[in-house]
Amino acid sequence: MAIYRRRRRRGPIGPGLILSSASAFVIGVWWLYLRADVPASVRQAANPPAMPALISTRPEVVPETPPPEVAEKGETPDPPKPSADPAAGQRAASLVATGKQALERGDWLAARSYLSEAFVLGTVEPDRSLLQAELTRIGNETIFSPRMAAGDPFAERYVVQPGDSLAKVAKTYKVSSDLLANINEIKDKNLIRAGQAIKVIKGPFHAVVDKSDFSLDVYLGKTFVKHFKVGLGADGSTPTGVWRVGNKLKNPTYYPPRGGKVIAADDPANPLGERWIGLEGVSGEAVGQLRYGVHGTIEPDSIGRSVSMGCLRMYNEDVEALYSYLIEGDSTITVRD
Repeated sequence: MAIYRRRRRRGPIGPGLILSSASAFVIGVWWLYLRADVPASVRQAANPPAMPALISTRPEVVPETPPPEVAEKGETPDPPKPSADPAAGQRAASLVATGKQALERGDWLAARSYLSEAFVLGTVEPDRSLLQAELTRIGNETIFSPRMAAGDPFAERYVVQPGDSLAKVAKTYKVSSDLLANINEIKDKNLIRAGQAIKVIKGPFHAVVDKSDFSLDVYLGKTFVKHFKVGLGADGSTPTGVWRVGNKLKNPTYYPPRGGKVIAADDPANPLGERWIGLEGVSGEAVGQLRYGVHGTIEPDSIGRSVSMGCLRMYNEDVEALYSYLIEGDSTITVRD
């Protein structure tokens, strides 16, 4: 199947405020972290697995099947936007300092907790981008890898039982089978065996989109784990509010909302890339909306701009990652100004 892709590097951007004294702390964390080796407690995994623009309020695709009707579940974070409150700045500075101390003693889980709370409270650039990078790297080691850190509240070791499938295990833990396959280096999701030990993540994941800086941040519980850039609808046509993840499609067919030629999944002209994450509006301006979604793009220059017909666009490699984090029915995306 010929798929058109273009890759593009980009850097995170985020608003916020913290006392200027926090800069020294965060830069210190950054320097220390880049030089530090991964602690043995994180790298050691018990029982490793054997197998490794036109303006419109309408979206850009009509899914082939209607989204499922499911009850809203899971913890939906809505982290406060960075505040100008000096007390919040002082608290964030203290958390950054404590997180630095945790890194110095090799306690990645404590560092993740302190630095994530500081990130949510709010920091100014360049500190916010440094915190994003720190937390992303910690998340890559503690969450998105086969390694296990003792006492991690988000992960545990699971022994496959007779009759289990990866999809069944994933559903129990409210994550996707794609994610479990990725972190356990399982090449064929249909090939797992009884007695095999795998690492599982306790989901669900959620995301928060800030329209002001075209950012999409992924959270596990209240902990920041990933940052992406997005493209938005022209003239504010991406509704704010809470959206529940509906149907998910790989290699979606494009159905023009205003009629015209249907573009097949394997056509390089398909504007949706290779992933479609359908959204169901449950609150705010989004309530009752069903035809919006998150998808890839064949126009990477549109990321970081307001040019779509309302949907959220992402770089193709980014939406593939997000697709593996979010699950139908339980994950949510909160869009805010």
